[in-house]
Amino acid sequence: MFEYAIYFLDCKTTTTIVASCQSYEVSWNNHCYYLDGSGGNCTAGYSRATNAVLNCISSQFVGKTYRSTISNNCCIWTADTYECYRLTSNCNSAGPFKAGPNSVGCTNEQKHNSMQLTFCGSV
Repeated sequence: MFEYAIYFLDCKTTTTIVASCQSYEVSWNNHCYYLDGSGGNCTAGYSRATNAVLNCISSQFVGKTYRSTISNNCCIWTADTYECYRLTSNCNSAGPFKAGPNSVGCTNEQKHNSMQLTFCGSV
């Protein structure tokens, strides 16, 4: 049996500067974050972000969409070793997300499919 931990950040905003983000992105602490079915790859100027950041901003993905590619798996590939979050609303289908990612259903996963749902943040 595996043990797992989701590392939590203090989710307070640390800057008054607001990043100018695309409509599919969430702005937090002067960075932009998005979800995409990009198989662990992020667009130039972005890298995979952590489970801790996703925990802080997950509810802000309501009404957002995939950046460009619909995923083929609902567990979210982050910068961490294990996937601990899952998209249950509109997973693997088009349309705005009706709910943000949550920690139910993906515990210590390491799914790296070609269109794996990926969490990216600006660097």
